[in-house]
Amino acid sequence: MKKTLYFICCFILFSHSIFALPIDLTKNWYVTIGFETTENPDTKKWKTLESLPLASILSEFEWEKGKLRKVTMAKSFLLSQTDFQKTEDDAFSLHIPYISNYYEIYINQSLVSSNGKIKNEAIEKSGYRRHILIRMKRNQLNIGQNQIRILIAAEEGEELNLYKLFNDYPANIDLASKHLKIEDEYETYMLLFLYIFVGIYHGLFYWKRRQETYNLFYALFSIFLAVYMIFRSQGVYSFGLEPFTQSKIEYFVVFLTPVWLLLFTDVFFRSKISIVSKVYFLFSLVLAVSQIFVNRATSVTLLRIWQISVLVFGVILLYLMISAVRAKNKDAKRLLIGVLFLLGTGTWDILGASGLLPIQNLNLLRFGFLVFVLGIAVVLANRFLRVHRQVEELNLSLEKKVEERTNELQNTLTKVQELKVQQDGDYFLTSLLLDPLSQTKVESTKVLLQSYVKQKKEFEFRGKKREIGGDIIISDSITLNGKSYLVFINGDAMGKSIQGAGGALVLGVVFLSFIKRTQMILENQNKSPERWIKECFYELQTIFESFDGSMLVSVVLGLVEEDTGVLYYLNAEHPWTVLYRDGVASFIEEELELRKIGTKGMDGDVRIRIFPLEKGDILFIGSDGRDDLVLEESGDGNRLINEDETKFLQVVEKSNGDLSLLVENLLDVGTFSDDLTLLRIEWLGSFKRVSKDTLSNLSTDDYLYAKVKLLLDLGNGEEAYQNIESLLSNESLNDDIRINLIREKSRISLLLKKFDVAVESLESIFPFFVTDNEILLQLSFAYRKSKNIKKAIDLGERLRARDPKHIRNLINLVECYRLIGNAERAKKIFHRLAMITPDHPQVIKLKELLEEEIKS
Repeated sequence: MKKTLYFICCFILFSHSIFALPIDLTKNWYVTIGFETTENPDTKKWKTLESLPLASILSEFEWEKGKLRKVTMAKSFLLSQTDFQKTEDDAFSLHIPYISNYYEIYINQSLVSSNGKIKNEAIEKSGYRRHILIRMKRNQLNIGQNQIRILIAAEEGEELNLYKLFNDYPANIDLASKHLKIEDEYETYMLLFLYIFVGIYHGLFYWKRRQETYNLFYALFSIFLAVYMIFRSQGVYSFGLEPFTQSKIEYFVVFLTPVWLLLFTDVFFRSKISIVSKVYFLFSLVLAVSQIFVNRATSVTLLRIWQISVLVFGVILLYLMISAVRAKNKDAKRLLIGVLFLLGTGTWDILGASGLLPIQNLNLLRFGFLVFVLGIAVVLANRFLRVHRQVEELNLSLEKKVEERTNELQNTLTKVQELKVQQDGDYFLTSLLLDPLSQTKVESTKVLLQSYVKQKKEFEFRGKKREIGGDIIISDSITLNGKSYLVFINGDAMGKSIQGAGGALVLGVVFLSFIKRTQMILENQNKSPERWIKECFYELQTIFESFDGSMLVSVVLGLVEEDTGVLYYLNAEHPWTVLYRDGVASFIEEELELRKIGTKGMDGDVRIRIFPLEKGDILFIGSDGRDDLVLEESGDGNRLINEDETKFLQVVEKSNGDLSLLVENLLDVGTFSDDLTLLRIEWLGSFKRVSKDTLSNLSTDDYLYAKVKLLLDLGNGEEAYQNIESLLSNESLNDDIRINLIREKSRISLLLKKFDVAVESLESIFPFFVTDNEILLQLSFAYRKSKNIKKAIDLGERLRARDPKHIRNLINLVECYRLIGNAERAKKIFHRLAMITPDHPQVIKLKELLEEEIKS
């Protein structure tokens, strides 16, 4: 009897009697803190929850700070015999719309479902999910009184809730067949497929037309929304993702979804991205990335922040749309309806999900986007129709326009052909002018000269094939001080075809003019080779400098003394000169000293280089076309150009110094990309070279040089001089030794102030030491002391051309110019000297002398 009364009390106190399916589980719950799986809800610690959601009663409990929040919910329900009869061919099914976070569900004290994991009073694994469907076994249920208990746990700050309904599906117990429609998401999957298709479709549009970036943003918006719908469907649970990981991915996608729509609208109607859109994009991106690294509670907080920001986003989007409508954009008017549906449904879902208003999240956004897609389709269809109408209008007059355009093209082609003929005529005339300039008039038995010229620009004029370019080779013979010299120049003018040819033309005219003046005027032949090259360079520089930097020329300019094989030359930013000797090719230069001819403000003195050739030596001088070879060329026009200047040395050695083979071997390496000129100079003569070390190697047993050296060390110069004279009287003396003894005699003569003897001695041995600057200085000094100032200046200037910073020579020249009264020249050289070494004692002394001369 007592047991019957207890069940009646439970029925009255704890249950809401339902004698027909479905059984409503949204009302009349009892709730307490902690997990209680057996205790009946008849004590004071249990509180009554009249209606879900659970969150509406949580404020009535006191929670221990920092501890895991646990709640037990209990509710009784009745099942009649009729209910059991209904499930004979079916089954009972329990539906819970949404639980957060960890949960356990008991029916009549039997665990029927759970998710999540608790360890050490902390949630180790989340368990929240939507639409929990549990098929209940008949043997777990009773006819009459039954009880359901739900244990829920959540961290502090995290959502602790059991929803009343989700997507309009409430918590209840019904037949399993009735609950199938909850997981029946055919509409969702159809829309999802549509949105993915639309995204891919517009993505392909962007792939083909990159300038239409709005297609990219629309594609991203559509695909992101489709992915979001996947995560809001029941099918996402088939992936087996951990709930918190699933939420992070879902939030990342949803946070960025509105951004793409905003960017699409901005670009579609304004053709640019505004600063407001950029700020919103950055804000959403920070939220999306941040929530990946935070806990569940903070992640929910970030979601609430984003939900509020979306309302701001809606205002911005409406502003953009209304602005476009006011601008009388036809597409904006049609798209506005779809946007309003999209914003309306999206706002409803967000307000429902956030709990800001007492409305339910019905997942209406998927249908709002359908209307938006239809709006876009209408816009695109109208655009297509407008284009189609324009095409029809164009087709009506196409034949006439084609005829007009054909006539225009024909006229243009005729003009182009006329201009081409005129241009080729100019090329032809210029090439005719260059022909007599590019000459190699050399007839010598001691110097063999060969040249190769290949201009990049080829053309045909009246059946004649010609070449034109900026490279030029000129050579001729001149006489200086009674000696024969081969003069040559290899130039490369700046620019291609006609521009380069213009520079080569000017170079050829000025250079040949300088040569002709030397050949015809006797006075011009009384110059040293150094001075001749220096004056020629300055004349070319003066002419080209007048072009104000628009015409530059790189050159190698030089002289070869036919009898001695001495090379005098300078290099103005031309590829380095190559020496081929004994089967080995090498550069005879190591640094750049001069800029191209025509460079304005060229600083520094011109330095003339001296290089003695030996019998059989071959020089190769060429333009940069020898290095700029195309090694590879791809089909899209990209070329690999050789950058290794030593490659030319390898080709010279492979060709054994033969010019024809050299050109062939260059073509084996790569094709020419620029004009190419090559000048080959071979010295066939022979001349005795004397080493200045010969004298120091004399044997003291055979000669008395040891005694001469001792006498010099003792300061007895006169006796040393007489000993050298005695040695030179030996007619069987070796030539090398004789020459070096004469050199030593000249040095002692200068010490004894026998300047005439010194002049005679130095002049006799100078041809054997033509590259020795010290002998040149001694000879100039001896002439000055012998009162032959003109000869002293000539030799001093010759040395200055070789070494512009030779201090003792500059001092000697200042003294020479002072002696002949050329104060201006003396001051100019002294100024240069003072810049080099202002503290030199002789420089200070010269300064005082010059200042006294100015005063007097």
